[in-house]
Amino acid sequence: MAIIDPPMVNKLMLVPEQNTFIGAQPGSALVIHKTASGTSAEDIANFFINDPAKASSHFIIGQDGEIVQCVHLVDGAGANCCVETGYNPYWNTLLQQFGNLNRCTISIEHCDPTSDNSTPLTAAQQASSFKLVKWLVDQYGFDITPDGHGQMADIKGHNTIDPINRARCPGNYPWSELQTYLQGGGTMGVPTGWHDDGTTLTAPNGVKVVHGFRDYVLAHNWDPANWPLAAEFSTGQLEASNASLGSGSQQVFRYAMLGWSQSRGVFFEWCGQELAYCRQQVQKYAAQISLDTSQIAQLKAELAAAQTPAVQGVDATKVADRLTAIGLLGKQVEQLAAQPIS
Repeated sequence: MAIIDPPMVNKLMLVPEQNTFIGAQPGSALVIHKTASGTSAEDIANFFINDPAKASSHFIIGQDGEIVQCVHLVDGAGANCCVETGYNPYWNTLLQQFGNLNRCTISIEHCDPTSDNSTPLTAAQQASSFKLVKWLVDQYGFDITPDGHGQMADIKGHNTIDPINRARCPGNYPWSELQTYLQGGGTMGVPTGWHDDGTTLTAPNGVKVVHGFRDYVLAHNWDPANWPLAAEFSTGQLEASNASLGSGSQQVFRYAMLGWSQSRGVFFEWCGQELAYCRQQVQKYAAQISLDTSQIAQLKAELAAAQTPAVQGVDATKVADRLTAIGLLGKQVEQLAAQPIS
């Protein structure tokens, strides 16, 4: 089999050749990692390029979904190496054959800014990860059978190699969703009855979902009946019930709401909390409106019942007309005063 690099890589940032296992041709297993720091794939790649310890990974996926490649697939990367006490026995056969696991494994890092790798993958990051893993499975024939421990036969987390120092690597990586995606042949993400042309996802009602919202729907086993009610839009306040979210973009679905902000990327908004808050506000202002309406009706009744004082020798109709004219003239004066002086 000719060894090629994946076509979905966005940028090559290769570590020094002497920091790799040249010509090792790894491909016996795939190891999933998280970085426990940083959000940018390029920042992590720069770290690997200058790391005196010569650590590296074949691929890094940033929170924006960018895929950076640091080591060609024909070579081994420096991400896995040595087992620690309590490692998964799966690795025994490969250890006996290769000695150093870097000679036989392919590695993917995922940027996670938290030290315990607890940040969920962003929608764009998950979409890129799943596509890359699917491509590697197709190329190398990795066994995706569930291993009984939440991972797969030939696709493992770094914690299976080093359960002591890397117990939280890859943290909360979405294994079950990856499994479903792979078992569906990589097309599971398109909800039944929807259409995707590679850039635009169209629901049965004709409303389109694009960019990060599209990636989120494709990566989260979306209910086919959960159609978008309208196209995404920009808003100065994503949630009335949580002003701290600030501004961003939003798309409302039949029973869900997706939001995007510069700080959080795409996320699933709290529809129940928002609905409860909005209902509370409606009830609050409905009571005030009812009170105001009642007062207005009372004032109208009082006005209608009031007797217009008669002045001898003065036509009441002409007085009313003159007052109306004065009112109109006053309005014109107000408008003129409001105009800027040029």
